[in-house]
Amino acid sequence: MSLIDNTYYNELPSLETAHTRRQGKHIDSLIQGPLRDIFIKYDAHKAFALYLQHRHHRLDKNETMVKVHGTAHLMNDGDIVDIEAMGNKILPATWMGRDMLAMEFAIAPASVITPVVPPKFIAELDHVLTLSDCKGLFGIDTLAEDDWTELTIGDASVVVPSNGKEGEEKYIPVAFAFDDRKSGFRVHGKCGKDHKHTSKPRRDGDI
Repeated sequence: MSLIDNTYYNELPSLETAHTRRQGKHIDSLIQGPLRDIFIKYDAHKAFALYLQHRHHRLDKNETMVKVHGTAHLMNDGDIVDIEAMGNKILPATWMGRDMLAMEFAIAPASVITPVVPPKFIAELDHVLTLSDCKGLFGIDTLAEDDWTELTIGDASVVVPSNGKEGEEKYIPVAFAFDDRKSGFRVHGKCGKDHKHTSKPRRDGDI
């Protein structure tokens, strides 16, 4: 059985659509104000980042998006069973969608503690996003050790350290980190503007 309902995942917007919606004049103020305050209040800034909800692939039934050392792969139930049989576990890594559900995952040794996003933190975040007419715009991502950039290499989404060397015009900010000792936010992750994206599946009646 798949870790997620592929219908939920396939409803996520494309990177381009999400980026366009984020251009609202009040969005940066929202990120560095009320949203930052919620992350700090629950100490969530130590483990998580704010994430621009989007997807780069379409999931079929029994498929899950799983990252292995920063490279995202589409995996089916059989793949996950094989990976777990080697002493690994599949951990939630990104929470998105209408109910802030775990949508993307990562592989870790079975001894690693599964991250838990505090329910009160999610509820307050969702409340502020709803009041700001931004529900569905942002989700939550696991904070990485380094700031990162996601590229398309072949058919894979590959994450590499940014090191501040990427050209601003080629990449879209998608992850935003906070520091309780500093105001504002830091762009923690970016995606290439030319990052491939598979279209949403057609539904009956679509033209």
